[in-house]
Amino acid sequence: MHRLAWLVVACVACAGVAAAAVEIDKAQGLYEGTVGDQKAEARLVAVKEGFKLLIRPLDKDSTAPKIELNGKVEGDSIVLSGGGAEAKWGDFAVSGKAGDKAIQLKRVERLSPTLGLKPPAGAVVILDGKNFDELVKKPLKGGQEQEWKIVEEGAIQVPKGGMNSKRQFAGSFKYHVEFRCPLMPPATSQGRGNSGCFLPNGEEIQVLDSFGMNTYTGGGCGGLYKYKDPDTFDVFSLASAPPLQWQTYDVEYRVEVKDGKPTGKPRLTVLHNGIKIHDNVELRREAKPGNLNWQDHGNPVCYRNIWVLEEK
Repeated sequence: MHRLAWLVVACVACAGVAAAAVEIDKAQGLYEGTVGDQKAEARLVAVKEGFKLLIRPLDKDSTAPKIELNGKVEGDSIVLSGGGAEAKWGDFAVSGKAGDKAIQLKRVERLSPTLGLKPPAGAVVILDGKNFDELVKKPLKGGQEQEWKIVEEGAIQVPKGGMNSKRQFAGSFKYHVEFRCPLMPPATSQGRGNSGCFLPNGEEIQVLDSFGMNTYTGGGCGGLYKYKDPDTFDVFSLASAPPLQWQTYDVEYRVEVKDGKPTGKPRLTVLHNGIKIHDNVELRREAKPGNLNWQDHGNPVCYRNIWVLEEK
């Protein structure tokens, strides 16, 4: 994917001069530091024609309020205000004041502890970016076969119409998948890096750019679509990483089997970027044999390192 930038042109001494670019993908992200004498973290999020900054205290016992600021690019900086606070972004740091308390934040990157997790012995490797024998994609109109769009080593962009596992799964399994949402600043809610991981019983674990963003119940990243938010759900502190950063789901799908057939409703545990977001949740639909599916929602979402370990 190409790096995106906003170029802001300023008029200096009656001559057109191009100011330095604020590179969105480098500016947007997670920040850590302090507000006054308290540790804090923040999410700087590109939205439409500007940015928002969501600051929260890291101490769970803190009485300090959460702060939301909004702002726009000015030259090579981002100027933000709101919630009784004023701040300025520059050189991958944010400084300012919230009342009489100084804001000092620097950009950090948190990576999922299971990025690149290798499939264990006996696992079905569905996607390694080289062998596509375990995947099925829809043909184009007229029956023409689609080519796999390889975006980097081991990673592909979800094809038109989505893709399915070739084999069906009926019982319990562990499942690892890595995904990356595109950077789409003008988009909001469901238009922002939308895809989904469908389970054999037809239920969906939503994939979406939810970094600092809100949407309807179950519609955010990691949500059980349209009925359950992640347990960690809070727009100020979601498990979601920024767009363009690789993320992980590690799933335990539990099914009771009687006389060789799945029965009852599956139970689901999900870790998103190493953070437990669903803990042994009973799903709504009955268990049944079915494929895994990765949804095409018209956004260039990418996948890699998908494998399933069935439990005998």
